[in-house]
Amino acid sequence: MLSGLILPIICRKYNISCILFSKDFKIVEFTDNLKDFANDISNLNINSDIRDSFWGLVGVEGNLKDLDNKVKNYLHIPMLCKEDIFYDINIEICNIETDKELYIAMFTRQSKLSMNYLHVIQQINHENLHYANQKEDMKNNQIYYNLINQKLISFHINEKGIITEVNNACTSFFGLNQNEMIGHHFSKFFFSREVKISSIEVSNILRATNQEGVDIFFHTDIIPISSEKDLSDNIIICQDITYLKKIESELEYAVNHDSLTGLPNRLMLRKKIQEAIEKSKEKQEIFALCFIDLNKFKKVNDEHGHHVGDMLLKHVGVVLTNIIREEDIIARIGGDEFVILFKNLESLEYLTLALKRIEEISKKNPLHYNEDLIIELSFSLGVSVYPKDGEDIETLLNSADKKMYKEKKTRT
Repeated sequence: MLSGLILPIICRKYNISCILFSKDFKIVEFTDNLKDFANDISNLNINSDIRDSFWGLVGVEGNLKDLDNKVKNYLHIPMLCKEDIFYDINIEICNIETDKELYIAMFTRQSKLSMNYLHVIQQINHENLHYANQKEDMKNNQIYYNLINQKLISFHINEKGIITEVNNACTSFFGLNQNEMIGHHFSKFFFSREVKISSIEVSNILRATNQEGVDIFFHTDIIPISSEKDLSDNIIICQDITYLKKIESELEYAVNHDSLTGLPNRLMLRKKIQEAIEKSKEKQEIFALCFIDLNKFKKVNDEHGHHVGDMLLKHVGVVLTNIIREEDIIARIGGDEFVILFKNLESLEYLTLALKRIEEISKKNPLHYNEDLIIELSFSLGVSVYPKDGEDIETLLNSADKKMYKEKKTRT
């Protein structure tokens, strides 16, 4: 699961809270700091209905179907409130097990500046139908105007996506003047794979590179405005969400990698095997799985402690990584078990040589824990070959696992 070490560290670092829940809204796991946001702490328990603790999630059932159907990548629920705490919820699909699809909800506390941003956006939304006519009135409200002009990046585009107006925050961000931006298509400065400017599509994620060369991600509100000159203008208001994109990246890494060794985990391995199966079917290639079990690992833990055992597992990960080709995958799938995915084998001769190399290298690379403790490496191996030993993930893994245990019995 995600709890391990990585998720709590990420949550503390970015001041967010996370909860995992199933499609039937049952709580699977949550971070300790989630209690700050719960409307009813007494119901915040594993297997309880998440809606009993977080009332802001009542009624989102239909929206979650958009995630299941890949219509949306995430569900954003902004500006919920508990007492004097304002927070956002972002929900994504989180496949932490191959046979169980879960949702992950991330709770982010809003700063005072964000609240000011919200106030501005709410006023803009309220006035958007008469924005052009009331522009002078907006300027008369100095606090209101300065907040937009100096803090929030905003620009106007016409129906063709051509920039017609930019504010000071926008020009300062790029280090350009207005004339260098007006008249150009907005995609010259902002990048997105799914930008669709219309009155229906009101939110997008955009990326832009600032004058220091750093990529910044923005959540945008795309608001249609009426004008006597042009009825199809839009004002784009951008809020920096770079830290959320960084969290997303770190969470994705945490979900797909072993927290101890940094190697791909079982979930990532299964994804890579499935990719190999699809590619092999298309190009008539073969690949192999090598199941590796570290012999006498329990004895190391019992005699020297789990800290030494952890060091040994890290060492094994490094040794095995240095043996395989760049295109191959080495994963730790649990305990003292590792699996190597040998991709695109031109012949089984290479596989035979690779297995011999594993045996040879392991004997030459014991773990030198200290001057008094040197631990020799010894592996039991089991191999399955696609499509000879199976044509699906489970069959291939089970075949390699059985062969590995058969060899292990001969060593004990």
